[in-house]
Amino acid sequence: MTLTPFHRFGIWGLLVFAVAGMQALGQTSTGTSVDLQAQTRNADFSNFSVTLPMTVGTALPSSCQVGQFYFNTSATAGSNTYACTAANVWTVQGGGLSMSAQMGDFAPLLTGGSLTVGAGCSSSSPCNVRLGNTVHTFKNPAIVTPSGSNTGLVLVYIDNSGNLTAGSSTGLACNGCTYAPRVTAFPPDSIPLFNWTLTGGAFDAQGGTDFRALLSSKNVTSGTGILMSQSGGTSTIAVDPTVVGTQVPPPATSSDACSAGQFSFDTSYYYICTATNTWKRVALASF
Repeated sequence: MTLTPFHRFGIWGLLVFAVAGMQALGQTSTGTSVDLQAQTRNADFSNFSVTLPMTVGTALPSSCQVGQFYFNTSATAGSNTYACTAANVWTVQGGGLSMSAQMGDFAPLLTGGSLTVGAGCSSSSPCNVRLGNTVHTFKNPAIVTPSGSNTGLVLVYIDNSGNLTAGSSTGLACNGCTYAPRVTAFPPDSIPLFNWTLTGGAFDAQGGTDFRALLSSKNVTSGTGILMSQSGGTSTIAVDPTVVGTQVPPPATSSDACSAGQFSFDTSYYYICTATNTWKRVALASF
């Protein structure tokens, strides 16, 4: 078959049209939208020069859907990424106010002018605190809201009774927690969580400092008349008999075993050990 110039032009025209159509599949023009979920398969973005997979802004939206992500440019570097872990609840991912915020328990979240404490605390994943042999369980978040227009510091901690507490010299409304007025420092018998600065009755966007500690210890030292020993993680505290006299059973003879300073008594005598294995006694009389 002999191709005329018209035929040749028609074939080349079809090829050009086909190539242009294939190129159009890889890009969108003004007014054209591509549904990535329905119109693509195994999308590979590794060769894209720029990708922005999440919403970017300076303040967390008041509402969100589970699985949604947000990049907060006003948050501390390393703690910018938030995930919607429950309806309208944002949780910081992979960070926090400081390195210790790798813990999720009692993580603070500033949104809508209020501090949400422990947004991740729930019945299925409670936030637990141990004080001595008692474990206190928190299954609901708490919300701290400024009251008034004062400037100051808010300290959030677990008090010695196991209450989640917000202490401050400024006015606060505490929902799901206890408000402690006139508090300017963490109480010595509390478990510090974090503090947050207030300016003119509003929480500062970058005003948080984290005091939670995944790794911690409590050092106890002995004082005058006190001895201390450590064994298997247990501290034993005892009286130092070389400083403080200890009561022992009454001796049978003046040479019974004893250490200087030990004492005893019965209905007739008061006994005192004056030197190693040396007892003295005085008679008791009514007066």
